Amino acid sequence: MKISLSKMKKTNGYLQGNIECVDESLRELPSDYKKRLGRSFYAINSQEIMPRISGENFHVSRKIDGHLQLVVFNGKQIFLIGRNGAVRAKLPCLETAKSVVARKKKVKSFIAGAELYVQKKGERARVYDVIAALSDKEAIQTLGLAFFDILEINGESMNTSGYDRIFETLSDIFPKAGQAHVVETEQVRSKADIKYLFTKWVEEEGGEGLVVRGEMPFMYKIKPKHTFDAVVVGYVEGINERKGKVKTLLFSFMREPDLYHVVGKVGNNLSEAQRQQLFETLSQRHVDSTYIETDNDGVAFHMVHPEMVIEIGCTDVMTENTYGNPLANNVITFDGARYSLYNTTAGVRFIYPMFERIREDKTNTLEDIRFSQITDLVYLPEGDLSPEALPKSGLLFREVYQKTAKEKVMVQKFVVWKTNKESESFRHPAYVMHYTNFSSKRKEPLQKDIRISDSESQIMVLKDQFIKSNVKKGWELVSSDA
Repeated sequence: MKISLSKMKKTNGYLQGNIECVDESLRELPSDYKKRLGRSFYAINSQEIMPRISGENFHVSRKIDGHLQLVVFNGKQIFLIGRNGAVRAKLPCLETAKSVVARKKKVKSFIAGAELYVQKKGERARVYDVIAALSDKEAIQTLGLAFFDILEINGESMNTSGYDRIFETLSDIFPKAGQAHVVETEQVRSKADIKYLFTKWVEEEGGEGLVVRGEMPFMYKIKPKHTFDAVVVGYVEGINERKGKVKTLLFSFMREPDLYHVVGKVGNNLSEAQRQQLFETLSQRHVDSTYIETDNDGVAFHMVHPEMVIEIGCTDVMTENTYGNPLANNVITFDGARYSLYNTTAGVRFIYPMFERIREDKTNTLEDIRFSQITDLVYLPEGDLSPEALPKSGLLFREVYQKTAKEKVMVQKFVVWKTNKESESFRHPAYVMHYTNFSSKRKEPLQKDIRISDSESQIMVLKDQFIKSNVKKGWELVSSDA
């Protein structure tokens, strides 16, 4: 549990470094802990408190909009490790935590979970406030640590401990207020009490939400329902009893005139009448597109003229995946008759998106479907939307096979290319193999798979394995660029 301060750089009055500054035993811990938390959380909104939560005894904590950190104290040094590997020491809030712990003679060492956040009087802290504060030597004084978990204390693991013991241990070490404090938590005995705290802390006081821990081995994250106005750019038609009805909608927000940031797909909360009405309208608005997007079943969206504005609800907006890596969305351009891919940029994912209604009072304008609806809520790094000038990829192999059985048409396609971008962008591997499998009568007509490699010989072996496994008797080679 050691840290090498000599490997760190002085930044705005504190020390900052990467994960190489700490012991190997600590290097995987932040990402593992983040994944464990992610698997334990259920995101719900306030209307779902009564039907979704079960039990009688709960710890209800204020949800703080900050940066998840592991706080490590080894008896002499105290430091933070962020979920993306950033290591920090000598922050004022850390020094406060160290002085608090120094008064607890029984605490020799610990690893704890905390939120690093900006302490504001009478105003809700936001996650992007932390980034701003870390960049300002004066503002770092406003940073606080809210402790909510202990992974280890004095060498003893707390992973199997119930939250009663964890919260009691935290409360014995840290005060309820100050620069380093235990997260505000109430112990309640009913779902009605949870609802009361949601009304008080979130609706009346403007808090971000609640975290509820009960007798079950998972936690509930309760937030207000977020709603956004977005434009429909595509749809998928249903099959069988939903033939002639919309199954899923593809929606986006406007970044600039004729430039659309594709955020998600929604098919929940649509009545059968609405599905039919949407299909009747959208099926008359088809446009060409060189950009292809598929739904969760691999079915390609029919792209449509960006006219219909809908309201989307969700319980949360994520900017990172469970591994702590930033999410990305596609940005597409529309020239009045055709969509095409413009760029891929930092993006978001909606948790439990729900169709709310058609917004007939809204139109496809920057004012009504602006992307800032998202950035007003979560932080995304600013950057130039213009595509990077990257080398063109080179085709190494392409074969297409076809098979027909009665009215069923089946196609398999194998493509390998060299990206020529591996030295220009971290997002691109050197070699890519793409496999497409289409069957006209299958429930999921279009299926795809992909493999990547930094070795040409390896990617070709993978391609040969795919062909051997999938091309059997009856398949005819109809096209080849090998």
